[in-house]
Amino acid sequence: MKKTSLFSASSVALAVAALCASAPAFAQVEAKVTGRVQFDARDISSGGLKPIADRDSASTADNFEIRRARIGISGSINKDINYEVVGNAVGSSANFVDTAFVNYGFNKSGQIRAGRFKQPFSLEELTSSNNIDFMERSYGNQMVPGKKLGLMFHGEITKGLVYGVSAFADGFNEVTNSNYLGSKSAVRVAYNAAEAMGATDTVLHFGAANTQGTSQTVPTNSGNTQSAPDTVTRATILAFRSEARGLSNVYRLQIGGDTLVGGADYNQSANNAVNINQNMNGLELALAKGAWKFQMENFDSKYAASGRSETLSTGVKTDATVNARVKAQYLEIMYNITGEEWSKAYKGGAFSGITPTSVFMKDYGGVVGNGTGAWQVGFRTSNYNSSVPMPVSGAGDSSCLGTINTKCESAAVGNSASGNRVQNSETATTNTYALNWIMNPNARVMLNYSETKFGHNVMMLDTSRREVAGATNKEQVISVRTQINF
Repeated sequence: MKKTSLFSASSVALAVAALCASAPAFAQVEAKVTGRVQFDARDISSGGLKPIADRDSASTADNFEIRRARIGISGSINKDINYEVVGNAVGSSANFVDTAFVNYGFNKSGQIRAGRFKQPFSLEELTSSNNIDFMERSYGNQMVPGKKLGLMFHGEITKGLVYGVSAFADGFNEVTNSNYLGSKSAVRVAYNAAEAMGATDTVLHFGAANTQGTSQTVPTNSGNTQSAPDTVTRATILAFRSEARGLSNVYRLQIGGDTLVGGADYNQSANNAVNINQNMNGLELALAKGAWKFQMENFDSKYAASGRSETLSTGVKTDATVNARVKAQYLEIMYNITGEEWSKAYKGGAFSGITPTSVFMKDYGGVVGNGTGAWQVGFRTSNYNSSVPMPVSGAGDSSCLGTINTKCESAAVGNSASGNRVQNSETATTNTYALNWIMNPNARVMLNYSETKFGHNVMMLDTSRREVAGATNKEQVISVRTQINF
């Protein structure tokens, strides 16, 4: 990334100068424009699932996608205060802000970060999407906190030993009047033994993390049906999409909410929120020597959801509760064919991007030539496994166990047409093969082939078209990504 001085003639620097006009004359303000664009193409084969003219089948169709498009500014003030503001131009969220934080780094062993940023959990998540080894992260990543509003205390205690402790809010904005300031927390410790021993060509990374706390969400009724709007509302606690951004959702854990008054519209919210408590542990291991890297993580998450389910037409209230335990893990091996060392991409408890030994560009930053770029091959196996959701002992609706009803939900066995969530598979494994070409630090092309095996046949969500659409217990996806970042 190219740094821009405050007094540069560039338009970006002038804009920053205008914002900082009131700063003392001695302030050293640096700013740099950051951005990324990732354009994907996917060929999806979903086994027994048949293409139908229905929006519920969209996730099984071949497609183009702008996976990410972000633009922002990052920099420092007097070197010790760092900041970043990045906007997200694609996605379903109405919130444009991707990250926005300030980091006070006067003491490198005890820094403070405030705003919206990645929470300290998971080696894979803390690796930027610019530099991840595969086009998509693993199943476990679909459970981690990611980017949230909060406050973090972090730093490097000694050479090779880093930590982070944070308090954060689960949603972008509050949804109820619950009186919590950062109702969830995360803590992570990571240690690179090789760095501590001075082995510069090696990485021996060990990490452990925990995140826990309670968040709230408001159940809604269905917006995905060809029949009249349902009066029963539900809240999603956890949903998995197949790892190559194929079938959605392959697993969905839900809890029932209010029963609306007849004549309700689609996507109508309940009156009462539900509480979702999560307690998840994570373990990390990364071993790298020269051009080889082995990496793995384990995720073990417990969910306990509860709420007051009210029939709004009568005022009758009952308790709705559901518990589940979901585990996930991945193992991967990466090899840099062109010989680049992984240890040079490791810093501060996470991996950054590989810098090619020879760049593929006639003129890149004053370096004239036409090299090969960096070439990588890799393999990853990833899986998740969920228990059957169960009610809290002595509370709520005991019929939750092994059934599908308005109060809670579990996976159906086989491809039975009973119930309305037969798509769920409590287990799945995805194997992904990768070939990456890093032309230079700012451009790369990725090719992935993924094959997924579900625990049993799954179907699409739309109940009225199930028999037409068919069922499948497997999926193959060929994906290509072109990416630029700066």
